[in-house]
Amino acid sequence: IPVVMADEIEFPYENSLDWKKLTVKIAEKDVNNTLSILRGIPQATIEEKRREIEKVWRMVAWQKPSKPGDAFHSVMRELEGKKRFMKVSSFTFWN
Repeated sequence: IPVVMADEIEFPYENSLDWKKLTVKIAEKDVNNTLSILRGIPQATIEEKRREIEKVWRMVAWQKPSKPGDAFHSVMRELEGKKRFMKVSSFTFWN
């Protein structure tokens, strides 16, 4: 289970993955208490996070050759969501 120790972080695939279900996040101010925080996580929570990771790990795994549902396809989905809706814009300098 990934442990994140960063207050301001932008996760990859934020539009596709619910990182709260997949990680343990520790506030930067609490870094010195990491061990006690991790030991305090209930076993049921750990198992639930493991089940969630099992459902989605292929989305962030690079395969050669690429297979549907792997990291390549996840990146393409993310990029598709970022494309401009209008090709002609006053903010561009080409036609």
